[in-house]
Formats: sequence, C-alpha cells, structure tokens
Amino acid sequence: MKLVAPVVSALLLSVTAAAYGDDVAPNLLDDEIVDDASAELAEVVSSLDASEQQRVRGIYIALERSQVDVTALAACDDDGDYVVVLSRGLLDQVEAVAYADASDRVRGTHLLGGYGALLARAQRADAQVLPPPVSLEGADARARAGEVARAFAQDALAWLVADEVAHAISGELTCPSPTVTHEQADDLWTPEEHALALTLAPSRMAHLDAADAWATRRLLARGGSEVPAFELLRAMASLEDARPPGAATTYLTLHPHARGRAAAMRAAAQAWRDADRAARKSPTERAPMR
Repeated sequence: MKLVAPVVSALLLSVTAAAYGDDVAPNLLDDEIVDDASAELAEVVSSLDASEQQRVRGIYIALERSQVDVTALAACDDDGDYVVVLSRGLLDQVEAVAYADASDRVRGTHLLGGYGALLARAQRADAQVLPPPVSLEGADARARAGEVARAFAQDALAWLVADEVAHAISGELTCPSPTVTHEQADDLWTPEEHALALTLAPSRMAHLDAADAWATRRLLARGGSEVPAFELLRAMASLEDARPPGAATTYLTLHPHARGRAAAMRAAAQAWRDADRAARKSPTERAPMR
C-alpha cells in the first residue's frame, strides 16, 4: 500500500488573533517533507546489512491523514508488507520545531525555549498541535530560514524513521509476506490497517531504549546531528505535560517518557562520539620522545 504522491502538510494557523495576530510561520517545507521522509527511509535501509535488508524488503512510508493525532509507528499493511506510518500531525510537529529553530538561528529569537511552555499551557486534546509564533521578514531571511528548517527537519525525520525501522529488524514486528511490489490500488493507509497496527504495537514499548540508541548511532554514522530529534522529543515532553492531556497521541502512547528518552539519546550520542574518536586514533601513535 505504497503512498508516494506529494501531500501538503500545512502548519496549524488556527491560533487566536489576540494571542499571535499574523505572526505565524509560513509553510516553507510544503510537501517536500513527505518526500524527505521516504528518502530518509531509503538511506536507513541502504545502511543495513544484507540479512536486515532482506527482512524488511519493500518497506515504505505511508501517510496517515490525521492532523490531530501525532503518529509514528512501524507496522504491516494489509498485504503483509512492512511500512513506517507517519501522520500529518507528526509532520506538522516536526515542521513547527524546525521553524522555531530556524527563527532562533536566523533572527536570534528564543522560540524553542518558549515553545514547550506554550504546548504545556495551551495545547488542547483532540486539536492540531499548536505551532510556535514565527515571523520571518524579508526574502533573504525567509530563504535562509527555509534552508535551516529543512536541514533540521531532515535529521529529525532520519532519526524518527530509523527508530521505527529498529523495531522491524529486531524481530519485535514480523510482517507475514514482505515483497518489493505493491497493489496499484493500495494508495492509502486505511483505518482498518491502522487499528491492526495499534494492536501489535504496545509490545514494543519495553524496547524503546534499544531502538532509540540504534537510531542515534545510525544518524551520527551518516554525518547527521542528534540535536533536531532531541529538540523534537523535548517538545513531545511538553505535550505529555499538557493538562488536559493534549499529549494523548498515538506516538506518546507507544513512546512514553519523552523527556527521559531525550536525555538518554544525548548520552548515546556522546558515547558514540567517544567510541568513534577512540577508534580513529592510530594504534601506532606514540608519545613524544623526551
């Protein structure tokens, strides 16, 4: 059930004028973020060894249309193929954090610091995830912010996708008949498939740490940065803090304790860097002669 058609994932603009006026981020990434997610999946799969690639052959990105539910999960489609499901709500969340980061870098603002407080204070259950208020004035600023935001989003997506692939290659999820072909009519992630995926997903909650560490190592090995995923998890932690729970999303139900996961991911990244530096040291390196 392959979904490759471009889909526009617009940032939520329905915030009150009294609170934000017109000072809301434009959608600079548009449907590119959907294509980027597929590209990141291909990158992850290409880095697997032959047996792992065979296990998840034909794996693809499916887009769940909900802009309210924040969803990312590895699943099987109705043909028995592996799929990584991402919701529009999740892509909106990635974009929102990416724009906040871009504004901070381009304009010297401090939106990321305040965005978590906004989510914890103002997010409502059963509503689209609030974006940070961002204003990017001038063509140069907008172009630069677009570049920064897209680079940020790509690393965040790379980590999210790898995190879900980890559950498939570990054997926690086994699809019955993975193939490299898909039915032509399979162009949507259906509610029935989603319901089945959710029944299989909770068993993976005990293995989040291993999946997070694996995804972090893969990201760093390909030259990416863990910072975007770290900031995304911090925003997710604020959703968990929201009252009433605006965090009652599929992602946080299946991937709880976002704040602790963010800290553990940072520790895993540092451990990887330490090991990489040690491995790069020449074994024949000698101390200077006295």
